[in-house]
Amino acid sequence: MSTADSMQKVLLALDWEAGPVLAPSRGTEEAEHLRRVLGDAAVRWVSGAAEQSIAALQLRVHDALAPWPLIRMFAHHALTSTLLQLAGGDGLPAAAEAIDRELAEDIVARDIPFSTVTTALRVMQREWLSLLIGAALRLGPEGVGVVPALATSVAGTMDAWIGAATDAIVEERRRVDLAEQFRFRSTIESLMAAEPLDVESATRSLRVPLNCWHVGCAIGTLPGALADRRALEAIVQSFARTVGSERTVRYESSTGTVHLWVTSDRMPRTPRAEDLTVRAALLVGIGEPHPGAAGFRRTFLEASDALRLASCLGRNGVISYSDAALAIVLSQDEERAGWFVQHELRELGGDNPEMADMRATLRTFFDTRMRIAPAAERLFLHRNTLINRLERIQGLLGHGVAERSAETQAALVLAELFTQSPSGRPLPGNGS
Repeated sequence: MSTADSMQKVLLALDWEAGPVLAPSRGTEEAEHLRRVLGDAAVRWVSGAAEQSIAALQLRVHDALAPWPLIRMFAHHALTSTLLQLAGGDGLPAAAEAIDRELAEDIVARDIPFSTVTTALRVMQREWLSLLIGAALRLGPEGVGVVPALATSVAGTMDAWIGAATDAIVEERRRVDLAEQFRFRSTIESLMAAEPLDVESATRSLRVPLNCWHVGCAIGTLPGALADRRALEAIVQSFARTVGSERTVRYESSTGTVHLWVTSDRMPRTPRAEDLTVRAALLVGIGEPHPGAAGFRRTFLEASDALRLASCLGRNGVISYSDAALAIVLSQDEERAGWFVQHELRELGGDNPEMADMRATLRTFFDTRMRIAPAAERLFLHRNTLINRLERIQGLLGHGVAERSAETQAALVLAELFTQSPSGRPLPGNGS
């Protein structure tokens, strides 16, 4: 008798006599297929063997939350597939994908290691193989001859199911990761747009307590330059280390800007320019610490504005919002900022060395609270020389320096930025 005939004899002799079994409904397509090929006894055997393998698994895996109905269904599918393959039929049934997807959802949702899943399937495989070998040996020498084929077929079928489960789990993890990334980015964008949101849900999405303190930074490059990833990562780590917290949120924009928030239970220390080593063509803008969801957005906007200012000045380095708040606010609208400088400074706003020197003199005069002696000392000028310069400046302005002093000082800040910008034009508007 051939091995195929002997195998068929073993399969036709299968039945479950160890007790009542929970058989699938007669309408199950796989069960009906198995019944047509091998008879009712094989269907009973599948149900009994599935229950025995699940009982063995439960002794090894103490998991009250495991989806045992799905595992039982999986066992029915895999055992039916095994018997049909031994009988010379097809391998994995078409319904396997749906079962794997349901199991994959539970495995991924509870973050069960794949090694645990594989071990569980191998436990079931050993139970099935033991039962089949026992059935073969009961037929005597004729059954002994099919034992190698049984072992090979059962192992091969289980390997295929493990492969299908692996693919399903990987795909489910990819789907979950994409969904989490979408929720993460949506949460960030909602916060930035000051849209109403649930703080608890946002906290889960960002994985940091939103009601704590936040300090942000924005990292970019000089226009036209490429980012050095290693240097960028060094800034990220240095920023978090200086703030003194490992709880961070990172968001990379479609334009290549890296936004980083560091969260702390208490008001954190704000890193200064000297705390960060900025190499290559990288630029860094730093916001101020602020609490809560509103603070998360505010420090982002401050860091973004500081980065914008750094980009417009055209030199790599760090700009802190606290050091440049006035310039940042004044330069939000480039066209109107240019008009303002022209209106307030008149000829004093000219782009030439003489006018630049005059503006520096006036800034120093304002810095010393409009006192002649301290200003002259700081400028290394004779008192009379400074007085003459101030008279010249008043002529250029068309009014005394004490008049419209706030407007004049603001215009001086903008003029300094414009002349430092590589283009020599007013700074661009919002955006990073």
